[in-house]
Parts: sequence; structure tokens; C-alpha cells
Amino acid sequence: MTRPTYPTRSARFAIGAGLALAVALAGTAQAAEPYRESDAYTVRFFDDYIFELCGIETWTTLTERWTFMEFADGSTQLHVTRTFVPDDPRIPVEKGAGSSHTTPDGVRTVVGKPIQLFDPDGGITLLAAGLTEFDEFGDVLTVHGHNPDLDAILANDLAAFYCP
Repeated sequence: MTRPTYPTRSARFAIGAGLALAVALAGTAQAAEPYRESDAYTVRFFDDYIFELCGIETWTTLTERWTFMEFADGSTQLHVTRTFVPDDPRIPVEKGAGSSHTTPDGVRTVVGKPIQLFDPDGGITLLAAGLTEFDEFGDVLTVHGHNPDLDAILANDLAAFYCP
């Protein structure tokens, strides 16, 4: 009967270290942190939009925050919040917030409130909120929630919403 041969101590260490390194690298690849970029800023500007729409000269303050993430599988996520506050108290405050997630194959899901207008006297005059899913070509696949037909609204007179 022959005695089995085993690798030397250094060979066993090398094999064990190699296996441990392979397991560690595989775990690191799966748990890799996404690429992340974000910004927040406030700007004040003469509001050409309100001037052209309502004939009112006003300055508006825009506050915006956004975060973009890209994951190892190629999917992305973008979250944005923004608020437009005009100096003229007769003009409504406009807010919006939303998150967009795009899969590696290009399907994009958007959730949130893209537009919310607050009447200067109180209450909300216009609201769009919910979930919309687009295919890789940008065509709408699914719509859920309170989503007025913004194309119809935009084709009509927005002065009814913004102008006193």
C-alpha cells in the first residue's frame, strides 16, 4: 500500500491563497459600489418664460438637486428635485421631483411628480404624478397614476395656470 502524496505546505498555502483571492474578488465584483455623481445648486434669473407667457417681469429662484448612479450591470438611475419660486407673489410656485431607472437593455421607468403648481392663494392648480415606462426607443409602454395629458395641456393656453 502506497502512501498518498500531498502538496507541500507552501503549495497548499498558494492554492488556499489563490482560492481565497478568487472568492474575495468575486464577492467584490458582485458588491461593487455604483458610480455616483450628484450636485445641488440655486440660481436666480430673469424669468423669460413668465414674461413671454404673462407679460410680467419677475425674477425666479431655481433650487435643484440631482443624483446620478450607474451600476456594474450598465443600468442607471437619476433622481431630480427642483423648485421654481418667482419673486412676484401672483405667480405660482412650481415644484417637481422624479426618479428614472434605465435597464441595460434601454427600458426606462420614471416615477414621481414631474410638475406641481401651487396656487398663490393656496391649493394645487396642476399636478402630474405616477409611473411611466418607456421602451428602448422612447415609446410609452405603461402609465399609472395621475398623469394628465400634458401634450393637450401644452397645446392649450398655459397662461390659465401661470398668469394672474
